[in-house]
Amino acid sequence: MTEMQPRRCEIAPCVRALLAAFHEDTWFKLELAPVEGGPLYQRADGSLWEIGEDGWPIDYDCR
Repeated sequence: MTEMQPRRCEIAPCVRALLAAFHEDTWFKLELAPVEGGPLYQRADGSLWEIGEDGWPIDYDCR
């Protein structure tokens, strides 16, 4: 039976740079985020609906 070599878990430099750019302003984004409330859904008309725990918009009429 042959032994399998463990995989290397190094992150590529280009991925590290991408992650760094993505997380640069994380604290600023968190300061702007609402403290309470669920995820929002923006409709085509621009209105925002809150999404419930079941994944449906809370004000959705035709289930």
